[in-house]
Amino acid sequence: MTARRLSVPFSVTILVLMALVLAPLSAALLWLGWRSVEALEQRSADERVAVLERAVEHFLTDGLRIVISAGLTLAGSPSFAAGAGPAADNERRRQLVTVLERHPAVAAAFVGYADGQLLYAGRPESFSPTDRIELDAGDRSEIVLRTVDGTGAARRQTSWLQAPAGTRGPERVKPTDYDPRTRPWYVDAQKARNVVLTAPYHFAWSKHAGISAGVPLSGGGGVIGFDFTLETLSQLITSYKITPNAIIMIGHGSGAVEVESEGCIPAVPGCLPGDAEVRTALKAAIHAAVTTDRRVDREVSVAGRLYRVIVHSIPEALGQRFVVGTAVPSSELAAGSHALLRRAALAAAIAVAFAVLGALVASLLVSRSMARIAAKTERIRNLDFSDREPVRSRISEIVRLSDSIERMREGLEVFGRYVSKDLVHQIMRSPQSTGVGGTRREVTVMFTDIEGFSLLSETMEPELLTSRLSRYFEVLGAAISANRGMIDKYIGDSIMAFWNAPEPDADHIANACRAALQAAAAGRALSEKWRQRGREGFRTRFGLHTGPAVVGNVGARERINYTLVGAVANQASRLESLNKVYGTELLASGEVAGATADRFVWRHIDRIVAAGTTEIHDIHEPLGEIDGAAGHTELLAHWQAGRVAYDEGRFDAAIVAFTAAAIIRPGDGPCRVFIERCTEFARSGTPDGWNGVWHFDRK
Repeated sequence: MTARRLSVPFSVTILVLMALVLAPLSAALLWLGWRSVEALEQRSADERVAVLERAVEHFLTDGLRIVISAGLTLAGSPSFAAGAGPAADNERRRQLVTVLERHPAVAAAFVGYADGQLLYAGRPESFSPTDRIELDAGDRSEIVLRTVDGTGAARRQTSWLQAPAGTRGPERVKPTDYDPRTRPWYVDAQKARNVVLTAPYHFAWSKHAGISAGVPLSGGGGVIGFDFTLETLSQLITSYKITPNAIIMIGHGSGAVEVESEGCIPAVPGCLPGDAEVRTALKAAIHAAVTTDRRVDREVSVAGRLYRVIVHSIPEALGQRFVVGTAVPSSELAAGSHALLRRAALAAAIAVAFAVLGALVASLLVSRSMARIAAKTERIRNLDFSDREPVRSRISEIVRLSDSIERMREGLEVFGRYVSKDLVHQIMRSPQSTGVGGTRREVTVMFTDIEGFSLLSETMEPELLTSRLSRYFEVLGAAISANRGMIDKYIGDSIMAFWNAPEPDADHIANACRAALQAAAAGRALSEKWRQRGREGFRTRFGLHTGPAVVGNVGARERINYTLVGAVANQASRLESLNKVYGTELLASGEVAGATADRFVWRHIDRIVAAGTTEIHDIHEPLGEIDGAAGHTELLAHWQAGRVAYDEGRFDAAIVAFTAAAIIRPGDGPCRVFIERCTEFARSGTPDGWNGVWHFDRK
């Protein structure tokens, strides 16, 4: 039984994507259209606070997670296992130093074990001045390495500096009572048996306060830790001050304020007095926000001035919650109103760009499956069933759609074995109805037939004949399809094809002529290939005619055939048969030749009246396209002179002209036929009422 795949409703995904696109776009449009100058000022403050919150959130979440991911990798490595023993200490130190080199936000990386051992790597700049002097740390690129081991009075701390090149400074050993097993990062990680983040506290060997992350070893028996100083965060929020006199603070979930931005310098023009009072009011607002777990956004009067106070919680990071508080003088906000108005249009454009970018990024999350389905259905539409791999997704609607497409592919693949793919493909692309009925339109019809096929079929094994006939149909069919032709049916050794249906083709007559010439050339090439291998070749005759017909679905409701009905098909068939009389390969009606006289070189063969009819028809032979059919000028000149003399009853002159044409084109069937006619007329005399029209007395 196939396991049920976890999926999400497609409607939920669409709603999320729409929210990602419309929320910022709508906010930007409302901001530009409805907000007053005061609202614009407030919005500017909100945006700056939001940027600050994102920066802080990135520092406390994404930045930490990257480092913690590295810690999880170390925690699972054999060298950090508690059982690896002292032999692995050098490799452990090397890995800890690598973490510091790759992650500048990490002040120190260390590992503590259940026996009290500690391996430590830290940056000297985060140490207290006393420790830096003791270690003689002057180069900021140096790393402090420290080992704590032993028990009781014999417990020792060994420290040394390591240069970037890997060289070690002198070791300094002194007694210590430091025990990693009592530190918050160790205790909390062991208790939770998971990654933890401590509340802010002062580090053991640093002048800074900060937070630590603890990652328990995968096999137990110890914890890997990382220190992050809050000084970096202080510098960050100072750089994000909304106005010169704005104050920014970051508080812990306990309500204590851990980081504050630097105040303005009193000697600098524009620095407002009352900084201490504002800080006190902001701390109270942070405490209230933490207590009520609500966002604070209000104006307060401090030191005789109005301040806008905003306090907002950022998402919890590994069990620790922080809040960001901002106090901005309203007067400074008002001073920037005109600048805000001038920048409104630019800000709106940027907001829309970000919204579009966000929608694009979000859509990529689900677009792969949809793109695969679209490509798959396009291949199926083109009757390409080679892609048998189903589209996989976690979205239930896409899963159901993929299953339906697979069933459709399987059904069409089976159906395609019984029906011509060309026919199905063109009907699928046609806008016409699939019901019984048709449409009257001008079409061009082609009939083909293999000369002497009956005799060939009597002398050839059926299997071989079927194989060669299939190859023959493939070669001719390729030329027809390449020129927008529709193969109606295969009738024994014959092909019936037509143009300008089911899809309209304004150039259908020229396309049919081109297809006939290419098919004839392809047939001759195939026959020559067979003859070189000692096999009998095929000689094909073609007939082309254009005229009105009803094209559509013919048959019963349960079974229909897409074909045409009209005299145009009969006339094309007659033209194909006339090739036997004139010894030609391809004959077309006067309607075809007249419509393409500027595209193809035509030889007017004869004017005839078919057996059982009274209508006069002109028949023509195409010699090629005008651009590529050079070299027929002399032949056509002699032929045309012979035709004029023939029509006027000057048969001796006609014989001379046709003979000259036959010399240019040896073995030419029409020349032979007309020489024989003229010879007979010259002997027996001109027929009564002669007008150059040849009457056939039998089909």
